[in-house]
Amino acid sequence: MKIIYLLTILACVQTAHGQDYCKLITKEVSDDKKTFEYASPFDQNDKPAVRVTRNYNTDPEYAYDNFYVIFRLESPLDSIYNTTPDGRQTERDERKLVVEFEDQSKITDDTIRINHDVSDDHTQAVRYIDFPLTDATAKDFATKKIARFSLAGNYRSVAPDSANSILHYIQCMKSVK
Repeated sequence: MKIIYLLTILACVQTAHGQDYCKLITKEVSDDKKTFEYASPFDQNDKPAVRVTRNYNTDPEYAYDNFYVIFRLESPLDSIYNTTPDGRQTERDERKLVVEFEDQSKITDDTIRINHDVSDDHTQAVRYIDFPLTDATAKDFATKKIARFSLAGNYRSVAPDSANSILHYIQCMKSVK
C-alpha cells in the first residue's frame, strides 16, 4: 500500500512540475482581430539559438500564413567573408541548411539564403535562417526532436531540453488558427 501511495505522490509532483509549452508562447492580435503573431521564448545568448514563429492574417484580401523555425548560430567574424584579389572583403552568398533529427532522419535545403549579421560586441559573425514550415516539414518538426543543424557547413548540436521545447512549441503553433 505504501508503494502505491508513493507512486501517486510522485505522479502528482511530476504533473505539478510539467511544463505547458503553449502558455510560454507570446501571442499578439491586431486591433481588427485579423492578424495573429505567435513567438516561442527566445534568448539570443543561447548557443545555438532556435526560435519558432507563426504570423498569419485571416483577411481574405491580405491572407497569409508565415510559419518558421529560425536557426541562429555564431562563428568567427571572418567566416562570412571572401577576400578578393585586391584584398577587399565581400560577403559570402551561403544557402545550405541541414537539420538532423534524433532518429537519424534529416531535412536538407540548399535554396534558402542564409542571412548574416554580427554579434552585439562585433566580435562574432551571426548566421541565421528563417526556415518555412510547410505541412510536410511541420509534421517532421512536430514529431521529431532536433539533434543538430548546420548553416553553410557550420554544425551545432541542440541540447535535448531545447529540442524538446522546440518540438512542443511547433505542436502548439501548428494547432492554432
